[in-house]
Amino acid sequence: MVARDLIEFEKIEKTEEFQELKRKKYAFIFPVPVLFLIYYLIFPVLSAYAKPLMTKIVFANFTFGYLFGISYYLVIWGLAFLYVFVARSYDRRVEEIIAKYGPETVEKEA
Repeated sequence: MVARDLIEFEKIEKTEEFQELKRKKYAFIFPVPVLFLIYYLIFPVLSAYAKPLMTKIVFANFTFGYLFGISYYLVIWGLAFLYVFVARSYDRRVEEIIAKYGPETVEKEA
């Protein structure tokens, strides 16, 4: 682990590697909640305007609307696991960048 007080984070933030990592992070962070919000809002819209679809029995006594509502739990858990997986890869990349521009690099430049 690199001594964090010796690292010049302002210099690291200006590197192309870090800027690329930020672009990738934001490219994931912004669309995913928007897509989930759209998915979330489809349910009340379908409930109001597509009653025949929502009341259609899919199997046993489960309607499409009931299964669609239950699918929220699967989607939320799926997004949570996806976020953890992606965040770990970002964290690893940040550690690599910090190690590359760590105290040894700072001392060489001084």
